[in-house]
Amino acid sequence: MPPDTNQHGGSPTDDAGVARKRAEDARRRALAAHHAAEQATTEYARRGHGRVADIHSALALSHDDHARTLGHAGDPDRA
Repeated sequence: MPPDTNQHGGSPTDDAGVARKRAEDARRRALAAHHAAEQATTEYARRGHGRVADIHSALALSHDDHARTLGHAGDPDRA
């Protein structure tokens, strides 16, 4: 993970940006795992890569949700 995505920015807006970067990275890893599953030669490997892809996809969604929550932290009407 790049060092800048593992630091806390201090403000909710900065932290939301970090969460979005983490989500993008998780989506990239999910895509790579899906590709690996397609290229796998055994069913065991396909299932394993598929599970990894599912985990990274869920992680991306979690980071997106967190970014949205932080992005609205300064706005009481949208929190």
